Amino acid sequence: MAGLAALSSRASRSANPGGGYRALVCLFMLGGNDAHNWFVPIDPAEHAAYAAARGDLALPLAALQSPAGLVQDGRRFGTPAELAPLMRWYEQGRAAVVANVGPLVRPLTRAEFLAERDVPAKLFSHNDQVSTWQSLSPEGARAGWGGRIADLLMAANAQPLFTAVSAAGNAVFLSGRDVVQYQIGANGAARVRALDERWVTGSSTVGALLRETLVTAGDHPMAGEYARVMARSIAAEGVLSSAFGRVSVPPIPATPILGGAPLPTGSPATLDVDPLARQLSVVAQMIAAAPALGLQRQVFMVSLGAFDTHANQLRDHPVLTARVALSIDYFMGALQSLGLLDAVTLFTASDFGRTLVSNGDGSDHGWGAHHVVLGGGVRGGQIHGRFPVVATGTPDDVGSGRLLPGLSVVELAAQFGGWMGLSPAEQAEVLPGLSAFGQRMAPLMTA
Repeated sequence: MAGLAALSSRASRSANPGGGYRALVCLFMLGGNDAHNWFVPIDPAEHAAYAAARGDLALPLAALQSPAGLVQDGRRFGTPAELAPLMRWYEQGRAAVVANVGPLVRPLTRAEFLAERDVPAKLFSHNDQVSTWQSLSPEGARAGWGGRIADLLMAANAQPLFTAVSAAGNAVFLSGRDVVQYQIGANGAARVRALDERWVTGSSTVGALLRETLVTAGDHPMAGEYARVMARSIAAEGVLSSAFGRVSVPPIPATPILGGAPLPTGSPATLDVDPLARQLSVVAQMIAAAPALGLQRQVFMVSLGAFDTHANQLRDHPVLTARVALSIDYFMGALQSLGLLDAVTLFTASDFGRTLVSNGDGSDHGWGAHHVVLGGGVRGGQIHGRFPVVATGTPDDVGSGRLLPGLSVVELAAQFGGWMGLSPAEQAEVLPGLSAFGQRMAPLMTA
């Protein structure tokens, strides 16, 4: 236990952020989600322009639903049926749409982009844009903005190791200067595999001896570090498993995952076996266990892949949309049943948006995209940021319907940092480049 608590001594922030427990959850859609088919203009003239740009990828008006309040400046938008479980939270004021957000160095015009003035590095590259969304720098970044937020807030936690938690493997988003990224599996805390062997579990003597061996430091510095990491892992697993044993979250329902076409080979057929839903379930368990663990602030990461829809988009994308919407709906419902909905903010992110223009079977790498933010602290039931005209040849189109972002990732991150308790000065510390944007973005969070 001493090894876990010692982490807090390096934190640079007061241990009392105020506002009670709060958690930020990043749901990353790996590959680049085509949000053009999530939020579609439904006024006849605008839909006609959208359909002309999208070609074979366009969703017909008859296939779109009209969630209440999905309106901006008199312009109405619709969503595919697969997104309905998520949009119910929008209609309840618990979710918002953030329009056309992406990496920017500063506010940019199309002319400046074409002149290559202050254009973000390595646009349209998967690895680099995943890193840029998560860290504000291309591939090779050592710390993400989620981890940098956690650096400043970890002192509020009795168990600092559980401040930044990934249910999706290693992620630069959660890497920080001081915070240690803790990884959990779909079934909870990760165990040392050797300790689960039958010949170990059948003998308390053998188990104790193996534990002692694993945590005994050798003479070499690497051996000492290995022993410290192993001791921390074993202690963390014991603490977390004990806390999980005292909480209960609603089970994932065996809901069929239905898209606009037959399920692609290998796709889960029901939500209760979907990897994203299972990641969100274990995150809900950690949030429910937070009081027992003495936690005040946590940052989480979950993910779902296969969004790089260069081909078979009309077959695959509706299924992916349904998986995201159903998983979020389950998570939000679980939090609501636990009385924790107001304490959690979930936001979607992805490598980049996609082209409006079809390549004949799908869409290619784009830039700006639309995302959703959900939770009790969100100013919901509205679209934040200017929704662009959905057509080619506009001031927002930098080629093939790639959107020039109207809002930057750093502006969105600042909204979350403020909600988590960071002061404006602290937001500037963890979000390099924030000062280039001034106060353009209206408040997304209630407090």
